[in-house]
Amino acid sequence: MYLEVKGLKKKYETLVLKNVSFKLESGKVYSLLGQNGAGKTTLMKILSGIIGYDEGEILHSAKDLKKITYYVPDNPVFFEYLTGREHLTFICRLHRIQINNKKMEMFLEEYNLSDISDKFVVDYSYGMRNKLAVAMAIITSPKILLLDEPLASLDPLVFNSFKKQLIQYSRKNNIVVVSTHILSIAHNISDEILILNNGTIDQKINDFTEKEFKDYVLNNI
Repeated sequence: MYLEVKGLKKKYETLVLKNVSFKLESGKVYSLLGQNGAGKTTLMKILSGIIGYDEGEILHSAKDLKKITYYVPDNPVFFEYLTGREHLTFICRLHRIQINNKKMEMFLEEYNLSDISDKFVVDYSYGMRNKLAVAMAIITSPKILLLDEPLASLDPLVFNSFKKQLIQYSRKNNIVVVSTHILSIAHNISDEILILNNGTIDQKINDFTEKEFKDYVLNNI
């Protein structure tokens, strides 16, 4: 599975994406980095098919890109008076995925949701909501998983667990893209980084030390 973007342009009142080109391959986690307003969310929405673009190409090996892509926004919307378990059941039915009680319990345990699965979402913290949003995405098994600032509010223990899960998920022949402004998250989770600056992308393999990573990103962002 691959996805390649060539010369992508998107204009609102000004040109947000000027000449964006990069390539994504299955089996990897990518971090999308950039200042606020750089166009990270715009780019993710284009990749997911939510919005269009003005010029350029998006090449891929899928029959239908929309059907294999799942986008998790930075502020996902829930049914406040449904439980976490009910949200997962709902999304499975929506995607025509059959899951029995045993598999559901295993999934809840794997993603550390068992303790909160039967509570109404209205009572969830911001971090709990993000955990549920990511879990709702993964349970549908998308080939391309796009996460817009999903991990910022997670405590260190939960983050370490989710980091392992996202890496493991990518290794199952999937593509994971995580948009974040937290450099430690990007360094810890990504195989490659995509720096969006001045409407273009700088793509690099993440073989940096922590200090090298910070210096490179801050000098190019």
